[in-house]
Amino acid sequence: MWPLRLPPLPEPWAYFTDWRDLLLAAVGAVVVTLLIIWWRQQTRHWFRVCAATFLAGLLMCISSFYLFVVPPYFASCPQGCPGWRGYPLPIARIGLDGVSRVAPVDFAMNLFMLWLLWLGASLIWTLLGMGFQWWRRTTRARLFFVLVVAILPWALMPRLLEPPQPRATGEDLRLAVNARRAAEFTYRITGLWVQRLALEDIRTAAPAQDAPATFSQSEVKQVCLRGYTYFYIPWRRYRITLDPSGVTALSLTQVPLDGSCWR
Repeated sequence: MWPLRLPPLPEPWAYFTDWRDLLLAAVGAVVVTLLIIWWRQQTRHWFRVCAATFLAGLLMCISSFYLFVVPPYFASCPQGCPGWRGYPLPIARIGLDGVSRVAPVDFAMNLFMLWLLWLGASLIWTLLGMGFQWWRRTTRARLFFVLVVAILPWALMPRLLEPPQPRATGEDLRLAVNARRAAEFTYRITGLWVQRLALEDIRTAAPAQDAPATFSQSEVKQVCLRGYTYFYIPWRRYRITLDPSGVTALSLTQVPLDGSCWR
């Protein structure tokens, strides 16, 4: 808890960033400065390195607007909650009307975070390259080094980090866990191609016409999951229908990324 209650940052300049995030950004600015100083001591092309990492962070920040989408949801939020776009930090809020609004402060925070990650990654890659004695290796060995050290960790990142998703609690959390288990173990969705499933929303629906008679007086549960493949690229959505108790999966329907998950 903060000793002082600071006013929130004004909208529409910021929807998600608060004063604590700005304080952490100040600490990150110190780290960025130290990384830039380190690069200045290593090479006279330090400015190119900083500019290239900044450009990479900018491209990833813009791409995250389209790749990482959490639509407005009702899971653990009966009145409806706005969604967001962006990763690792949200940069735009999606209202219940479906309109996305980008906040400059949120965008700058996400860009700064990605730039810091790229600068840190460039430092790690350089140190590993020195230990690998890059300048003495053949072209084939260098390509293998880049594959193992740079490409594969980014490609398998969905296995390590959770994608953006609503924070379900209570009964909705139980339904989300059961639906994800059914998708992974019953329907074998995850594996070689789909690396991660993220919750998108949960709803209660009337049972299908061909449902068992025991369901005629009950409503089934439906959970929408978003699948991510390598490099955190969205692949497809999956609508899992659970029985009224929310334990047993009844069906799985693949849904395109665009449009509603419930149609």
